[in-house]
Amino acid sequence: MESSYLLLKYLHILAVLGWISSTSSLGFFLLYKTFIVKDLNQYLERKFYRFLTIFELLFFALVLLLGLTLATNYNMLDLKWVRYKIMIAFGFFLPLEILNGILIFKFVKNERWFKIYDKFILLISIPLIIFGLIVIYLAVFKIN
Repeated sequence: MESSYLLLKYLHILAVLGWISSTSSLGFFLLYKTFIVKDLNQYLERKFYRFLTIFELLFFALVLLLGLTLATNYNMLDLKWVRYKIMIAFGFFLPLEILNGILIFKFVKNERWFKIYDKFILLISIPLIIFGLIVIYLAVFKIN
C-alpha cells in the first residue's frame, strides 16, 4: 500500500513538473519569438508551438488523473488542502487549458489570431504564476 502511494505520488510530481515546464517554456518561447526576435516566418514557429502544446495538455491530463487517483484511493478528499488544490485545478487551470487548446488548435491560424493569442498569454501569465504558487504552498504546508 505504501509503495503504491509513493509511486503514484512520484508520478504525479513528475507530471506536474512536465506540465509546469512545458507551460512556462512554451509561453516564454512564444513571447520571445513574438516580441523580441521577430522572424519573417512566424507561421512555422507557431506551427511548432502548436505541436508542443500537445505535450502541455497531455501532462496536464496526467496531473489531474494522478492527483484525483491519489485523493480518492487514499481517502484524502476530506483534507482541506486537497480540496483547495482540486478547486484550483478544476476551477482555474482546467478552463484555461481548455481555452488554450481551443485557441491554439482551432483559431490561431493567421496573423490576426496570433496577436489575440499573444494577448491571451500575456493576460494569463501572472494569474498562472500566482495560482501555481498557491498550489505549491498547499502541497508543502498542508493547511487543514
